[in-house]
Amino acid sequence: MTRALKLYFSIFFLLVVFGMVMVFNIRLFNVPSIQSALLPLLKGLAMNLLIASLGFTASYLVNLEAIRSWIKYLLIFTILILISTYIIGTEINGSKRWIDLHFMMIQPAEFAKITVVLYLSEVICNKRDRIGILKELVYPFAVVLIVVSLIAFEDLGTGAIIFTVAIFILLMAGMRVKYFAVLIVLALAGAAFLVFMKPYRLDRIKASFDPWQYRKNIGYQQVQGEVSLGRGGVAGVGFGNSQKKLRYLPEAHTDFIFAIIGEEFGFIGVTILIILFLLMFITGSYFALTVHNRFGFYLISGFVVMLALQTLINLGVVTSCLPNKGVPLPFISYGGSALLAYSMMVGFILNAVTADNRYSS
Repeated sequence: MTRALKLYFSIFFLLVVFGMVMVFNIRLFNVPSIQSALLPLLKGLAMNLLIASLGFTASYLVNLEAIRSWIKYLLIFTILILISTYIIGTEINGSKRWIDLHFMMIQPAEFAKITVVLYLSEVICNKRDRIGILKELVYPFAVVLIVVSLIAFEDLGTGAIIFTVAIFILLMAGMRVKYFAVLIVLALAGAAFLVFMKPYRLDRIKASFDPWQYRKNIGYQQVQGEVSLGRGGVAGVGFGNSQKKLRYLPEAHTDFIFAIIGEEFGFIGVTILIILFLLMFITGSYFALTVHNRFGFYLISGFVVMLALQTLINLGVVTSCLPNKGVPLPFISYGGSALLAYSMMVGFILNAVTADNRYSS
């Protein structure tokens, strides 16, 4: 177990550091003046790293039993802050997903991921085998549906990720297949409504089938991502030598950072990166199977699936296998809220694994 813990944390640390280096590498070449932008860029990355470190430490050290007693208040706070996003939120790229705290922009939907996993883990532990009964399932699912709905109107991708993870946790807890089928039908109907509510979402779905047909408009970003990956070849063009990061590829330091990694490090580089992610998810699954309490099992399982699904969707978008959903690559893409949320997930996972030893000592 000690080796697994060291491996898991080492991969997490390596991915975060590599992500910081790649973001700095990309953003430094997209400023009017390197001299004037260098210090603010370093300060911004250092602030993100500091806040993520504090979030990781707090989630690793907090008593999980205390978290279980606070979860209903955390859930209420999460719903309120999601509502406030529509009122006082800052609109970026046509969507109100962020709240400006002046020292950083926060994206409440990222922290809703944590809240939903913690909430469902606690609910399942309280209801135990009764979660398979319909009346015991209605209330927790209604709560999840409220959270997902508040997010999905502006951020369908994140809403879909949270919903999928919630269904996965409920299935592991013993939810009956017939209820699962009903939820899937409702989810598809809701997703269809949200897609047609904003026409650009339907355009993105069309573009994902053949981005080159829409390369001058809605498919431009995915086409540039494909070209960037193709330029990398086997071994890449070399660190810092990407052409597509020079304002050709939109959001090169966030959602499409994987394309720049592929361009600079090639097939070998992205293969190593994917192997690191796979090792992290396999080790996380091992933790879930060996943890000694139900709450820890569902908590770890939920966060491992959340991170794995997020990674899979990001890679699918960058390689044009999925519609463009604005989903960042965990630990690598630029974004203070995302890095903080993912670091807290890792902290909670390690907390659950080591809780028995630390609390007993």
